[in-house]
Amino acid sequence: MTYYWIDNVRIENSYTYDNDWVNGSKTDLVAVHVVAGKIAAIISQDEFVKNNMQATYSGDGLLMLPSLTDKHVHLDKLKIGEPWTPIRPVKNIVERFEQEIPDINHLSSSMQERAEKLVDLEKQHGVTTIRSHVDIEPMTDLRHFEVIKKVAENSDIKIEIVAFPQHGLLRSQSYNLVAEALQSGADFIGGVDPYGLDQDYKKSLGQTFKLADKYHAGVDTHVHDRNEAGTKTIKEIIRLTEHYHLQDKVFISHAFGLNDFVGEERQSVFDQLAALQIHIVTSVPLDAGTIPPIMELIHAGVQVHVGNDNVNDSWSPYGTGSVQDKLARLGEIFSVDDQVGLTQLLGLVTDGKVDVS
Repeated sequence: MTYYWIDNVRIENSYTYDNDWVNGSKTDLVAVHVVAGKIAAIISQDEFVKNNMQATYSGDGLLMLPSLTDKHVHLDKLKIGEPWTPIRPVKNIVERFEQEIPDINHLSSSMQERAEKLVDLEKQHGVTTIRSHVDIEPMTDLRHFEVIKKVAENSDIKIEIVAFPQHGLLRSQSYNLVAEALQSGADFIGGVDPYGLDQDYKKSLGQTFKLADKYHAGVDTHVHDRNEAGTKTIKEIIRLTEHYHLQDKVFISHAFGLNDFVGEERQSVFDQLAALQIHIVTSVPLDAGTIPPIMELIHAGVQVHVGNDNVNDSWSPYGTGSVQDKLARLGEIFSVDDQVGLTQLLGLVTDGKVDVS
């Protein structure tokens, strides 16, 4: 069993005030005892010095934060390390799906090499848990899943895998392939726009939740649809979450349609999301009309997460692999500039953990 001490570490423990204005946070220097990769004890730096204890590492007085999570990335799609190519123009999302496959297949490096490069990059930015959607459909069978599963097994950080029928669970007839992936260890079942893409949101979501229930998996569905398509999809996800008792295991990525609920229904839906512990994941699009109403959701008690999504792939040439960058962008979009708001915003990339409550 490995164990060591890190001394001279700074942690936040309360806020400081100028009358009623929170003008900063109070920090203390501590020593941290790590046993088998987990924090076993935290003592004051004074106590550590007083007892003549020896540290293996020094924190150099830097602030210690909870470890970070990236709840949304696609490890099988990357072009990291490849010669630069611009994004190929396509007519629609289906054409993007189909063109992406030969684009990936023609890259010179292996999918495993590219995935491991992004994992290493995310680790440098403080991430210790990654959730990766992995394409599963007849054109690629389970090849992507098998590669990313190997990456996850070899990684020293936690990698969750979403069996992701990107081409539509119904449209691509991927039910059996997704079931095989879940049986082989996928943690979640995903999906894309069951209303707009599969053309039958009730059947598509019904099969999705049936598989999740059968294989004791979570659900992480991408919902880009707006207006009636988006609101009906979200309400059906709420209904099925309650029906299958999947509280705290269901995630809606993107969730643009949350903007389209109005009045009493809007508050009711947000309250239901909170009560059923249905999580919302955003990659922080810049369009203020597209990004979900994050601050309203947080105020309603909904659990919100930030993820990188696309990083230099067939969909986007942008992305740094840093969830801190995404979080900063979200804070800027929603004008979060006070001490309490900035501190609590950290919870969107730490599974809700922040140093100061």
